[in-house]
Amino acid sequence: MTHESPTVAIPLRAAQFQALVALLHEISHKPLRSVFAIATEGTRAILGAKWVAVRIFSSDTDARGVTQSALQFRPNSSSIGALISEIEGMTRPESRPNFHAGETQSEFRGKHLSSCAWVAVPLLGRGGQSIGWIRAWDKPAGPFTAEDETALALLAQFLSLAIENDRLLECDDDANGRWENEIRERKRLEEDLRQVQRVATVGQLAGGIAHDFNNILTASLGYSELMMKRLDPSSQIYPMAQCIREVSLQARELTRSLLAFSHQHVVEPHAVELNELVSTVANMFQRLMGEDIALVRDLYPQVQNVRVNPYQIEQALLNLVINACDAMEQHGGTLTLRTSNIELKRDFFRDGEAAMPGIWSVLEVSDTGCGMDRATMSHIFEPFFTTKTTDRGNGLGLTMVAQTVKESDGILRVQSKEGGGSCFRIYLPSTSQRAGCASPAVITGRQCQGTETIMVVEDDGIVQRLLYESLTDEGYSILCAGDGLEALRIAKSNSGRIDLLLTDLVMLGMNGRALAEQFDQEGIASRFLFISGHPDRLVGPKLTRKFCYSCLAKPFTPRALVTTVREILDREVAITP
Repeated sequence: MTHESPTVAIPLRAAQFQALVALLHEISHKPLRSVFAIATEGTRAILGAKWVAVRIFSSDTDARGVTQSALQFRPNSSSIGALISEIEGMTRPESRPNFHAGETQSEFRGKHLSSCAWVAVPLLGRGGQSIGWIRAWDKPAGPFTAEDETALALLAQFLSLAIENDRLLECDDDANGRWENEIRERKRLEEDLRQVQRVATVGQLAGGIAHDFNNILTASLGYSELMMKRLDPSSQIYPMAQCIREVSLQARELTRSLLAFSHQHVVEPHAVELNELVSTVANMFQRLMGEDIALVRDLYPQVQNVRVNPYQIEQALLNLVINACDAMEQHGGTLTLRTSNIELKRDFFRDGEAAMPGIWSVLEVSDTGCGMDRATMSHIFEPFFTTKTTDRGNGLGLTMVAQTVKESDGILRVQSKEGGGSCFRIYLPSTSQRAGCASPAVITGRQCQGTETIMVVEDDGIVQRLLYESLTDEGYSILCAGDGLEALRIAKSNSGRIDLLLTDLVMLGMNGRALAEQFDQEGIASRFLFISGHPDRLVGPKLTRKFCYSCLAKPFTPRALVTTVREILDREVAITP
C-alpha cells in the first residue's frame, strides 16, 4: 500500500501521539546519518511492526547513507519545531475530520485506501516527485490502522524536512567550498601572474643591460681591430690587441644570449653545428655543476647540421640541464649529453605531428636522478607546473622547451621512471646547408675604400669616434653629429653632397627613422645605414617612405662596418619617375 503525503489525516491515539512526539524530539537534533536508524527503530515500536525500512532514491546509496541527491522539497512547515506543533494540533477535537465509527478512512489526495498487513508512505520532493519511501510490515497485533498510516505519514514529512534541511546545509557547504576553491584558484593565478611579471622584469633588465653593453663592446671590439690593423704583427702589443678582440667577441655572444632570453634579439633560423652548440652550453654549465655530478659528452662526430635559432635551442638545452642537475641534487649521478643521427619512419610520428620521414638529428639529455611517475609526466609541459619549491623554479622551463622545439619543427620525447632517471630527446630535421650562414658572409677581400661623404649621427661619443676612425681609414669624408637636430643643421650648412646617412636608430629627441625621412624629404641624402644596440628595432624599421637602406646591429667590427657601407653605396637604386 503506497500513499502520497496526506492533506487530511486521521487523528492519532494519545499514546501513539506521545510516542511520535517523543521520537521526533529525540531525532530533531541528530545528524542526518543517525536519523534513519533512530526513526526506523522508533517507528517499529510506535506501530508495533516487526520491520520498518526507509529508502531514499539515489544513484548509489540507500536510506542508511543518504547524502548524495539534492532534494527539491519544502514541506508546509519550515522547521522541526513547527512540524511538531502541527502534530500536537491534530489531537484537538476541532481538527478531527468527520468519519463514521468503526470506519478506517484515510484521505490521501482523494484516494481511499484500506489498511492491511503492510503500509508505505512516499517521501516527496518540492515538485511532488517521489524521492523515497518509509515502509512498515509484519504487525503481529493485526492489520495496520488509519492511525498507523497517519503516524507514518507524519514521520515521512519529518524525514523529508530533515533531509531538505541537511541538503540546504550541504548546499551552503558546497557554496562555501566553491568559494574557497575560487579563492585558492585566484591566489594561484595571482602567483602565476607574479611569476610571469618577475620573468618579464628580468628579461627587460637583461635587455637593457645588453643594450648598454653593446655600445661598450662596439668600442672595445672596434678599437682592438683597428690596433691590429695598424700594428706590425711582430709587435709585442699585437697579441694583446688580439686577446682584447677575442674577449670582446665572447662578450658579444653573451649579450646575444641575454637578448635572446629577453626576446629582444630576433634571429632567423639558420644552419648550425649541433655539436658546437652542445659544447658551448656544456662548457658554460660545467663550471657551475657540483662535484658529485659527472658530465658525459657523447657527441657523434658526423651528426647532421640543423636549421634552428641557436639561442633558443641553447636556452632549451640549458633548461634541460638545470632540471637534470636538480633531479640529482640529493645523491649525485651522471648527466649525459648525446648527439646522433637517426632515420625516422612514418610510424614514428604521432597524431598532430608533421610526418617527415628521413634523416633527423637527435639531441639527448639524460640523467640518473629521481625520475618521475606517470602522474607527474602528464603535467610537466603545462605552464607553471613544477615540483620544485617556489624559490627554485617558476614552472615555465619545460613549457619553453616544448615551445622552442615546436617552433623549430622538431619533436620532443620523454622517458622517465620514478627512481630511475629521465631522458629527454629532441628530434630536429637535418639540413645539408653549411653552418654559419645566418646572414651573408662578409667578403674581406672586397675593395672597401671610397671617397664619398658620409654623415655619422651617434649620441655615444666613444662609438662616434670609432665610426669616424674606421671610415676615414678607408678614405671617406665624414661629418659627425651627436643628435638629429645637429645633423640637420650641419647638413643644411654643408655645401657639398652627402652620399650616405649613417645614424643610430634610437636617440633622444629626433630618432634615426625620423631623421632619415627628413633627409630624404629635403633631398639631402637617399641612402641610409641604421645601427642600434636594440637588434629588435632593426627588424623592418617602420618607415613611411621607401628607402635604400641597410641595418647593422651593435657590436660590429670595423671590417663589417666598411663592408656594409661599401655595399649600400654601390647598390643600384630604382629611380621612380
